[in-house]
Amino acid sequence: MNIYKKLCMIFAAVMTAATVWIFAACDTDGMENVSERRSGYFSASDEFYTVTAVSGVREKNYVADGKAGELKPYTLLTVAPKTFDVDAVITFSAKTSGGEYGGTLTAHPFAASFSAEFDSETSGAFTVTVVCGGDKREYSLASRTTKNTISYDRAIEAAGKAVELGRGRYEIRVRLIENPIGGEGLCWHVAYYYADGKDCGVLIDPVTAKPLAVKK
Repeated sequence: MNIYKKLCMIFAAVMTAATVWIFAACDTDGMENVSERRSGYFSASDEFYTVTAVSGVREKNYVADGKAGELKPYTLLTVAPKTFDVDAVITFSAKTSGGEYGGTLTAHPFAASFSAEFDSETSGAFTVTVVCGGDKREYSLASRTTKNTISYDRAIEAAGKAVELGRGRYEIRVRLIENPIGGEGLCWHVAYYYADGKDCGVLIDPVTAKPLAVKK
């Protein structure tokens, strides 16, 4: 075999490997090691209730054991009455882009609210009807995110640079939450749970991607 054919074979092998790598890179969706992605946050309120919904996907077996299992879609609905009565019976119906859902809300005595969950990821504005006794009220829940809100994978990337991830196998829960350290609005909370039981986390600014607080 002459040198020209050898060079051609080497070049073909290199291009094949490069092509495989490129397609593998394009195929990833940023969900490696992610056991929860909560990227939807909606709310509405009046003088009677504050209605909040968070949505995304998470493990069916929701356990912080350091590995990401099979995921399922979910939307968690929380209704906080202005006057809380733990014995109140409150039902809801939700009309979303994914379908219609309903049921009875469960009281949370310490958080002064009621909640329920349905197995669907909600995107875009949707309506929720809250019924208590003879009182029936409808709410149009609007997204709290904006066009400037960074994506969950960028939040993970920023968080990974802020903590040391050399403790072994871990899972990631990345969630939009109310900013707990002052100021109004949301932030990303990226938490890492290790197989040995340790954990760490970062609060990420939802626009600039800067760390707001770090727990190592």
